[in-house]
Amino acid sequence: MMPARYKVNACIALAFAVVFYLFWQVCKQQPALAQVATFTEDPYDAVGSFGVLFALFTALLSVIRAFRPYQPDKVGDGQQVLLTRAAYLICLSAAVTLGADIVAMLRYPAVWLGFSAGYTLAALVGAMALLTALMGWRIHHTARQSRPPSTQQHWTRAIVISLVGAIICALYPQNWRQNTPVEGLWMVFILFTIVVGMLIFFASVWAWGLVLSPPREAPDEDFIDDLAALYHWFKTRLGPLSLVLAPFEKAFGSPLLHPIVNWVNPRKNRWYGIALIGILIGVALALGETHLHPRIVLIEVFAGVSGVGIVIGYAFFVKPLALARIDPKRSLAPGMSGKENNRA
Repeated sequence: MMPARYKVNACIALAFAVVFYLFWQVCKQQPALAQVATFTEDPYDAVGSFGVLFALFTALLSVIRAFRPYQPDKVGDGQQVLLTRAAYLICLSAAVTLGADIVAMLRYPAVWLGFSAGYTLAALVGAMALLTALMGWRIHHTARQSRPPSTQQHWTRAIVISLVGAIICALYPQNWRQNTPVEGLWMVFILFTIVVGMLIFFASVWAWGLVLSPPREAPDEDFIDDLAALYHWFKTRLGPLSLVLAPFEKAFGSPLLHPIVNWVNPRKNRWYGIALIGILIGVALALGETHLHPRIVLIEVFAGVSGVGIVIGYAFFVKPLALARIDPKRSLAPGMSGKENNRA
């Protein structure tokens, strides 16, 4: 079993991610705040949107890893390092987002200064920044004894990426929408600006993640093993009712569907499954947003942007978060963990 303090830390990280999500939604959706929130336009909005999604995903991943069943005496340092690293990344997601928000507020002070809603917004940003600092201090305090020192290269890279991101946010053209007469070209600029924002976010979080949690030897299990362990735990709790799962396991292992399962298997170093997940999430987001912006929001745009964002995020964090081990020769059979597939 995972030690109790890691379970507590995972729950605290999840609570922090939820508060971060609520902060972001209040700033964007509350009418008075939305009028003075200078960071609801891209690329700042892209930084925050992907920051919230990444923080929630990483927090849920931590909870799964903290509470999933492990074999006796099989909880090694690798799994504990992953939980600590995930907590750092959740905190960094909020820190990078708040950094972009502050740059936007400093760039456009006339939008919020002098308005009561503007001061409320500044107070919310300050409170979220204080909470993020306290969260970061707690993580650092609990992990400092087991954290290896960072190299000069890690520090230099993180500082350079952060400075470049801040400069881009401070100088990005503000009237590009009005200065783009061609509608098709206008859409290209929208997508380009969103990609710029997501790259600023992922690169910054990744670089500072290497500073705060330097890479170590990869753990024996990845996220697929975590899900497989949960599946087996759930299956054993069903008792005789677990027989209803047998047809699904047989179907996914059948000669008809087995090649498709392998085709989307991230352990085979393929991006198809990751991109497909991104597209499906994008479609779901688009269906939820069309009632707010029926003219602008298109399913194709949301699906494409989400797919690109998840692929980029996966490329940055597949190793730091041990999302999937790369083994082109391994196939993934339903209901089996990676080690069981190896033996098979």
